[in-house]
Amino acid sequence: MTEEADVVIVGAGHNGMAAAGYLSRAGKRVVVVERLGKVGGMTSAGYMIPEAPSHLVTPCAVELLFVRGSGLIEELELEKHGLRWVDPDPTYAYLDPSGASVCLFRDPKQTAEDMARLNPEDGKSYLKFLELLNALMDIGLPMMKAEPGRPDLRNLGDMVGSLVRNARLKNELQIMASGTADQIACEWFRHPANIALLTNTAAGAGPIDDDGNGAAYMILAALHRLGTGKPIGSLQSFANAMAKSIEASGATILLNAPVAEIIIDDGAARGVRLEDGRIIKARAVIASCDPRTAFAMTTPGKVERRLLERISHAPANRSNAAPFLANIAMSKPLTLKRHQDMRHDGADLNKAVGYIGTPEQVRESFAAARRGDIPREHAISVTPLSNTDPSQVPAGGGLAYIYVPAMAVDAREGWTQAVKDRTMRDLIAQLSEYYDGFDAEVGRFVETARDREQRLNATNGCVTHIDFGSLRSGQNRPATGFGGPKPAVPGLYIGGAGAHPGGGISGLPGKIAAKRVLRALK
Repeated sequence: MTEEADVVIVGAGHNGMAAAGYLSRAGKRVVVVERLGKVGGMTSAGYMIPEAPSHLVTPCAVELLFVRGSGLIEELELEKHGLRWVDPDPTYAYLDPSGASVCLFRDPKQTAEDMARLNPEDGKSYLKFLELLNALMDIGLPMMKAEPGRPDLRNLGDMVGSLVRNARLKNELQIMASGTADQIACEWFRHPANIALLTNTAAGAGPIDDDGNGAAYMILAALHRLGTGKPIGSLQSFANAMAKSIEASGATILLNAPVAEIIIDDGAARGVRLEDGRIIKARAVIASCDPRTAFAMTTPGKVERRLLERISHAPANRSNAAPFLANIAMSKPLTLKRHQDMRHDGADLNKAVGYIGTPEQVRESFAAARRGDIPREHAISVTPLSNTDPSQVPAGGGLAYIYVPAMAVDAREGWTQAVKDRTMRDLIAQLSEYYDGFDAEVGRFVETARDREQRLNATNGCVTHIDFGSLRSGQNRPATGFGGPKPAVPGLYIGGAGAHPGGGISGLPGKIAAKRVLRALK
């Protein structure tokens, strides 16, 4: 009942598998243990609608984005193992109630021209704004890749070089780093539709009125450089390619293997005990799961109480606002009504992510969530998955991924089935003012933050494990004393979204954890 490895990794999400890939390629014996029956974690998908068994449901994320700039795809040879993707252009489009639309194209100039149709000054402002965002990305991406608290000459050189090149933007960058996303959008742009395009984009990263979250607009620079990257076959195909890659390099993945205990003995992590009694001894343990979940599984009495308290108080959806997600299976494709007809440039809005929600609705969505209220109308993004990848549905069918960025984790009236059903009726009514196809619904998958907590063992259903913030980044992520080069508990490393640089599909937390372990094992 006892096995041995150099490293055991808790969780076969993309970060856990990223860590396994780099460690196994370095010749280490790696075992990945996963409580579910398939790999992927928050990048998993499946046929989860009984009434629509041939519609592929994506419960969490749908795009690659930052992983295309992290080096992971190339270094783990994921294309060799079957990863394919498409890049719709335009990528995103704000759908105004009037029937007008504003598109985010891969070409920044084309995006600026689209904004200028509504306000000429906004078009000029976008190109200036993007100059600032490109500088932010040139500085931010090396910081994301760097290991906190340890000199990294290559990334440090890239970051310093960018700082020197963009010295004249110093004041603007400081405003971006300290301001709210709502403030930044209103400072730079005038037309409500152009402001809505930005605030809806930022809402995907959290409350738009939190200080410091203006940096979320770096995603715009990433979209122009990298495209969205929607995997053929959903993000499950990305997870499957990672699994094939790491198994090819010698790592072992154990599915249906929930961990009962992360074994701490003589002041250090020594392996894990699974719920079925098996013990996997290891010289290091990487927890790619929620950090609170990981430390709650440590051997009782073997970790200093203050450390446990510190990590248990790390915030997860502290504002009570979290994504509410639904997949709607339909017997016909999803198409736009007025908005496509009003375009005169050939842009195909039916393949773009559609933003619905005025700036006021975005603000009210977060305010209502804080109060525990569920409004009748929401800020929503709609991804017509089957329009970009027909393989995810039966012939002639449709599939819509509905993402509500701000919904109450704990609703004042409780998330009963009746409340879920009423919320979905309101959402479908709002969406049907824009899209055709929802009247052909054949089934749905709906997940609140509490549902996500149950399915993925993530506190409060937090998709980033730990909330972002200036005091929850770098060495202070997930908490002071846990994010530095040396782990708070020797041998126990955090390698998921709760570690630097945080959530999103990048694989960087796992890659950084692997570097730390390799150094320790020397």
